[in-house]
Amino acid sequence: MYKDIYKDIEIFNIKGVAASTYTKLRKLGITSLHDLIYYFPRAYDDRTNLKKIGELRGDEYVVLKANIMSVTAPPTRTGLKMVKATVNDGTGMLEVIWFQRPYLRKSLEIGEEYIFIGNVKRGYTFQMVNPEFKLYKGQQNSGEILPIYSSIKEMNQNTLRRVIKSAMQEYGGSFQENIPREIIEKYKIIGREEALKEIHFPSNPRMLEEAKRRFAIEELLVLEMGILQKRFEIDLSNRGAYSLQGHKKLVSKFVESLSFELTTAQKKVITEIYKGLNDGKLINYLIQGDVGSGKTIVAVLLLLYMVENGYQGVMMAPTEILATQHYLSIYETLEKLGVRVELLTGSVKGKKRTELLRDLASGEIKIVIGTHAIIEDSVEFNKLGLIVIDEQHRFGVLQRKRLRDKGVLANLIVMSATPIPRSLALSIYGDLDVAIIDELPPGRKPIKTKWISSNEDEDKMYNFIDKKLKEGRQAYFVASLIDESEKLSAKSTEELYSEVMSRLPNYRVGILHGRMKNKEKDEVMHLFKAHQLDILVSTLVIEVGVNVPNSSVMVITNSERFGLSTLHQLRGRVGRGEHQSYCFLLSTTENDSSGARLKVLESTEDGFKIAEEDLKLRKAGEIFGVKQSGLSDLKFVDIVHDVKTIRLVKDICVEYLKTHDGKIKNNILEWDIEEKFNKSLTS
Repeated sequence: MYKDIYKDIEIFNIKGVAASTYTKLRKLGITSLHDLIYYFPRAYDDRTNLKKIGELRGDEYVVLKANIMSVTAPPTRTGLKMVKATVNDGTGMLEVIWFQRPYLRKSLEIGEEYIFIGNVKRGYTFQMVNPEFKLYKGQQNSGEILPIYSSIKEMNQNTLRRVIKSAMQEYGGSFQENIPREIIEKYKIIGREEALKEIHFPSNPRMLEEAKRRFAIEELLVLEMGILQKRFEIDLSNRGAYSLQGHKKLVSKFVESLSFELTTAQKKVITEIYKGLNDGKLINYLIQGDVGSGKTIVAVLLLLYMVENGYQGVMMAPTEILATQHYLSIYETLEKLGVRVELLTGSVKGKKRTELLRDLASGEIKIVIGTHAIIEDSVEFNKLGLIVIDEQHRFGVLQRKRLRDKGVLANLIVMSATPIPRSLALSIYGDLDVAIIDELPPGRKPIKTKWISSNEDEDKMYNFIDKKLKEGRQAYFVASLIDESEKLSAKSTEELYSEVMSRLPNYRVGILHGRMKNKEKDEVMHLFKAHQLDILVSTLVIEVGVNVPNSSVMVITNSERFGLSTLHQLRGRVGRGEHQSYCFLLSTTENDSSGARLKVLESTEDGFKIAEEDLKLRKAGEIFGVKQSGLSDLKFVDIVHDVKTIRLVKDICVEYLKTHDGKIKNNILEWDIEEKFNKSLTS
């Protein structure tokens, strides 16, 4: 297979890279020519558009052309040497100040016209501090667009620009195209060589945008083509791999046993996936649904359908609490239907584990529910036909693959109760069909949410909770830490437990955190579900899956420390029963971003809207699952706003792979894809 040879040319072979520069470049993670050429600017110093002083409105980075009216060197209280110039461009006046550069007083000529480049700050007057400047001399084109790179203290921008320019001049023209020619021509994408030149040293703003578009498409192509190629390989090699008899008697009995009607959204998703299974296709689905939308029931029905038609099923959850809850919620009903269901977690040991593994391998166990323990080498299935992974973002790529390798069929459903904006779902799960349950069961009451920011409001909150507990309800209190931290001003579970005990002394209080043994955690949860505890003080271990319908109050302390999606998940632990539920967000934050998050929670319960806002308020790399998906590498794609580009690239990839029988004809692109996905599997 062809490999891009410029990944093998080390930077010390580039002209102008001295030993000291070589060491600094390595600190930036640049070791090869390819690393250097693809070390793209983080921003640009656009000097092409001059601004008038009279147009200034606030703090901003500008390029100004103005005459110097006066130059002085006034004393400062701290003893710093300062040169101050007053400049005028006919629309207004501005103070320009330089610190610790006294020699400038003699070089600045009163009456001459200069170009000033830098940040303007607004105080009593507009000021520009330590700007770059040069004599204007009547130039027609006074500006340029300079790249600004992420750097270190020892490496200045001019050195980086010089080294990259030298590399571009020496090797840039030899870089081979890595996007198939037919795609470049059809979608009018500029070539790799021209794009590299324009991304580093733009000739004008329009060409810079063309270069950015090209690299946005390139990085998405590498990501999407790699994901979709694997999907095509599976589909092509397993087309018509199986056929089902279409039996649904057990499914019908299970639906009849439910105390509620399936929603229209649930029925739609079930019908859609049924069709794929009945057509003999290997299904790959992401089922998205907000908290309490009924994803688990959909998964159980599909597992039961596969069992009724001769296969085994498995459901994997990220925690023992969640796995146990899934098991307890269905095993009794399924046992009555003659379907054996078992629970396999790390806590199942000895003789019981040996018997369970034997019966799983023989096919006596039809459905197994468990944690990571399911993917251990000792676990074998007789005829595994459907895999369901709950809270999929908690599992890595390799874990998902190891489970699929255990099946005779690789049918896969992944579920997420953490809503993902459609743009992000299209990016991360390019190999999956996305089914959305966008309807809550009838009768659900909205959860009333309030941000508590003062001691007075907190006192009122405790009085309110006391009233609800007297009515027979239960409450959660969530802390962000297990133990007290000197560095963080946040309550630990132990501190919160003591506070709750003192402020609500007449109630039974339990504590739950990740350092407790599984048996202890199970015991606490059992007591809480049985209403032998009134209040549960916990860490994030209750974030997903915990279902206690009688709990109607959620209190989240130091809520500014959590992301929007996590807060929404925690809030979803209440509002599951017939009683009106409440969520209190305790925070004294003065941070604008944190405050914005809490206001979003107060204003909406729509998980998908919340997820969109979460992406706007936080970096993509902070959102769950992003590192393994490759999204953390995206430099030119905004996954919130570039939905059209993401969809376009996915369509390009699907069309291309269909035309070429699932194969990539361009060897360089193929190598890039292989490198990215090998990296993601080992990270």
